[in-house]
Amino acid sequence: MMNINDLSTPLSDTEFHALDEFLLSLDDDEAMLDISEFDGFLTAVVSGPDMIPPSVWLPVVWGGEENAPVWDSMEDYQRIFGLMIRYMNSTSATLMQAPEIFEPCFLEREVKDVTYWIVDEWCEGYMKGVELYSGLSATSPDMKSMLAPIHKFTLASDWDRSKEKDHGQIRQLQEQIAPAALAIHSYWLARRSPPTPQSAPHTRVEPKVGRNDPCPCGSGRKYKKCCGTH
Repeated sequence: MMNINDLSTPLSDTEFHALDEFLLSLDDDEAMLDISEFDGFLTAVVSGPDMIPPSVWLPVVWGGEENAPVWDSMEDYQRIFGLMIRYMNSTSATLMQAPEIFEPCFLEREVKDVTYWIVDEWCEGYMKGVELYSGLSATSPDMKSMLAPIHKFTLASDWDRSKEKDHGQIRQLQEQIAPAALAIHSYWLARRSPPTPQSAPHTRVEPKVGRNDPCPCGSGRKYKKCCGTH
């Protein structure tokens, strides 16, 4: 059984790899490929103008409601769902409380002692999250400008990376992704509507008048035979 009190606990390395293995097991072409794409996706989910509930974003993880996994048991579902929620909460907490340590979960490969970032999957995931934003939030001029460094590394971009030969220049472009994500989170955080306050319970200021008490109108009659009959 998933303990709601544990949902703020960051994932351990073992849990991180377990979640990655689960995502890798999803076989639909539209499903999340791995933890990097999922990281980008959840970063966008917690950075938008409105709260997006799991009932909305979970189907995107599967690649559509019709592709939801068939679970062996409720315990298996709760374990994976709990890992996802904790990952989301950790991402949100970092963006809210310690944005200076925020790092996108990029993949890496090493060639001849040079480490290359693989950012495409993270960026694709982020854009899938942006697609869940309400109304025209994702298409405003401000958003298009802030999204540019992220959109650049997606399949929807018209940028021909095959012409780029300089690894240093590509890395400079990739280094703009994290600041862009932070800017988007800050932008919407400042514009989110505050929670609607609940109506305060009605509090009686004056003491209740008994039916046999003198009527407060000053008539001298009992309340039940005067104003209490109205």
